[in-house]
Amino acid sequence: MKSIYLPRFIPPFIASVLTLINLNACSILVGQVKPVEEKSQDSKLIDISLIDSNWIKIKQELSAANAEDIPDAAWQSKKTAAVISINSACRQNNSEAGNEESDPRFITESLLSQWRNLKVKQEREIVVSGFNGIETTAIGFYMNQTRKFQTVAVKTPSCVYDLIFLSPVESFEQEVSVFQKFRDSLKLK
Repeated sequence: MKSIYLPRFIPPFIASVLTLINLNACSILVGQVKPVEEKSQDSKLIDISLIDSNWIKIKQELSAANAEDIPDAAWQSKKTAAVISINSACRQNNSEAGNEESDPRFITESLLSQWRNLKVKQEREIVVSGFNGIETTAIGFYMNQTRKFQTVAVKTPSCVYDLIFLSPVESFEQEVSVFQKFRDSLKLK
């Protein structure tokens, strides 16, 4: 099983969800065989704490064994324990760029398949950093908790990105705008 190293202040359900979400993102692209796949190095990420000082970056320990398994970056709200993460998977060989596994709709379906009692509230096509994507807002049950979340899956010519905002249901509306500002600030390659 893939692992993620998070500070102790993150509730176990959030750590499990981050691991689950990012477990899917890397493996969906390639199935059981991994061609050359890497994290995006060229995307410009604004630190969410610059958008809202109530968010802190989650420090992640990288090792050769788990470097592909963790998000590119993740932040947590000090107020509500909500989490925002971004993950990428890029290929040097673009010959498979049109395959189904790298389609934003397929990635979204895979991300959503892990939730029980899933209720999709909204799904819409959006443009992020000039590239087409799918934004989905839903409520679901995972690790004995009901959570509301918003996912964004975007495909560029060489990479696939998934962004996730995971929140307690009651505080979702309070902080989703931070996630949307972060999404709109991205400069994807």
